[in-house]
Amino acid sequence: MKDKVQSGYKSVQDDVLKTLGLAVIAGQGVERLLSNCLTFPLHGEPLQTVEQLQNLLERHSKATLGQLLKALRKRVDLHPTFDDKLDRFLQYRNIIAHRLHDVPGGYELHSDEGRGRLKAFLLQYMEDGHIVSMVLLGVLREWATQEGIDIPNEHHLSQNMQDQLDANVMPHLEALIRFKEHN
Repeated sequence: MKDKVQSGYKSVQDDVLKTLGLAVIAGQGVERLLSNCLTFPLHGEPLQTVEQLQNLLERHSKATLGQLLKALRKRVDLHPTFDDKLDRFLQYRNIIAHRLHDVPGGYELHSDEGRGRLKAFLLQYMEDGHIVSMVLLGVLREWATQEGIDIPNEHHLSQNMQDQLDANVMPHLEALIRFKEHN
């Protein structure tokens, strides 16, 4: 019995459940970043009134991830690989939020194999979320630079993340995501 932690689960089960909690929190962070990108840099037209800004913030804060992605795809062209990453992120997010028993191979905490499958699924979701976040951070950073907005990074991005952004995202940002051409 000493293998059980205070939650009532065995420590190996508790570890997977903690990963599930981290995945939910990480996913919400990606959704917030996407909402902010759609409100500010990817809005497509200048924000001219406080009321206009408040309406956008309210609309995007209540939108589902699927609705946010639909709005994103209306405004920008996405590299096919990045678009696939967004699709998988949405699919996995919906499984985590609504149908956890639909995890490939089933939701099973009582076997090493089941816990391994679930944890691998959650880690893939978080990895996809990290990649999506880095691209969205690149969009926000590029927009802020163009607008002359100084965004302090010390509380939001580690030096390692800033270095990754500079080396791996910023040089490829326009290929990953760009405004649609209007004829």
